[in-house]
Amino acid sequence: MKRIKVRIEHKKNIVTLEAFKGKQLKGVLSDAGFNVSYPCGGAGRCGKCRVRFIEGAPIPNTLDKTFLSEKDIACGVRLLCRCSLETDCSVCIDDSGLVEEDIVAETARSVAGSGDYDKYGIAVDIGTTTIAAALVGVSDEGGKEILHTASCVNHQRRFGADVISRIAYASGAGQDVNANKLEELKDIVRKDISGLITDLTAGIEEMGGGDISQIVVTGNTTMLHIFRGLDVEDLGKYPYTPVDNNVYETEMFGSDLVTMPGISAFVGADIVAGIYYSEIINKDNKKELLLDLGTNGEMAFFDGKDLKVTSTAAGPVFEGGAISCGVASVPGAVCHVDITGDFEKGFLTNATTIAGKAPIGLCGTGVMEAVSELVRNGIVDKSGLLSDDFFDKGFALTDDGRITVTQQDIRNIQLAKGAVYTGLKELVGRDAPDKVYIAGGFGSNLDYERIRSIKLFPGGFSGETVSIGNSSLKGAVKLLSAILLGRKEEALFDINKIKECATEIILANNEDFDDSFVDAMNF
Repeated sequence: MKRIKVRIEHKKNIVTLEAFKGKQLKGVLSDAGFNVSYPCGGAGRCGKCRVRFIEGAPIPNTLDKTFLSEKDIACGVRLLCRCSLETDCSVCIDDSGLVEEDIVAETARSVAGSGDYDKYGIAVDIGTTTIAAALVGVSDEGGKEILHTASCVNHQRRFGADVISRIAYASGAGQDVNANKLEELKDIVRKDISGLITDLTAGIEEMGGGDISQIVVTGNTTMLHIFRGLDVEDLGKYPYTPVDNNVYETEMFGSDLVTMPGISAFVGADIVAGIYYSEIINKDNKKELLLDLGTNGEMAFFDGKDLKVTSTAAGPVFEGGAISCGVASVPGAVCHVDITGDFEKGFLTNATTIAGKAPIGLCGTGVMEAVSELVRNGIVDKSGLLSDDFFDKGFALTDDGRITVTQQDIRNIQLAKGAVYTGLKELVGRDAPDKVYIAGGFGSNLDYERIRSIKLFPGGFSGETVSIGNSSLKGAVKLLSAILLGRKEEALFDINKIKECATEIILANNEDFDDSFVDAMNF
């Protein structure tokens, strides 16, 4: 079989490999050690895994023609997941953002002065997209503080952007294949967490600190099952039964480790942690809502007496997924958008990016604000249709036209917001909350007034809206602090009480759900 040369350009690095003619590019990259993300698990459904051939571009296939413009194809752009190599070639993967590198962000104080603390622990939130962790120090006098935080890409993303893709991969045909693939996913997430622990603890010993004595882990049900090595096959088929959703205690990473409990297959430990942190269950009969906007839209509502929870498949748009120019919340991601002007004189767009860097794409808040502004200015009508002026090429948010909002982006936003709206309407009914906590990475930078035009919430939501960021990690930090301070039994009792008293609302059981969902897609 003929061998061909493949030249790979990534940033300033150039790697030249040999491969058999006809081999898929994704296999070549995998063999070379590149961590590549396939948002739909490499199934050819999303059209986002794009690379650019400088030389030797393969003949475009049906999927290339479906997802790529004629201009893109002419410039050598191809879909990575379905790209077969037929001749010597040179391919650039710098511009596509496909190679997922660790996004490590230090958002708290450094560990200087860590010698003032007697015990240390680490809280971890395993998200489908991102893994976040925090180093906590406590003193015998009861003082506690988050000393350092870090996050990284969940490298399972190479097998798909959502939990369904991960479940499908881990549940491959054949028991042996299933076990091997589940083990592979488990090893990936544990390696990611180990890296975060190393980053967080660097320098503690030099500062006079001690060892990590406790780790608390939370996350959605699928992520915790994979982390523990539990079979996930039943999470992907009716009646969606978890193997174990209870508190789990073991020793791992050289420390005692506790995983928080979940409520069901779709309402996991991340929501239990959020409820625990936000304390929406109160004795004052106040009606409070927790809304976690991530890959899934999970919700918890305390109506003054009872706790109800539900989950709806919002998709990855709140984290920048399924968006043509979507990116994670990293420096350079457009996070705020303002549009002024009219059709006669033209429109002026002001895009603000994270850390003030040059724009590279749209994060969740950015795309939501952009669509809201398009609706407010009449560029998108109530049904979600872009005006004729922008229908074909989309509405450009940057002068160079590289970052745009397309008609498909708007439809994906409609699907996500329709799912959230319908779930809220079913969960809350006419019992409008006095206070709404919006959690998740999306909620960190959310200003509800700036997205009001897309009608994310049902009418009557006039209560106070508070963005609380990663409530899952904050709940894990709260439990971790209690354990380090010797209040483990009391804290676990409170957390298990949340699990036991919650009533799950199954949206699919509502006969009117489909009709309500379609109506809720309108702006």
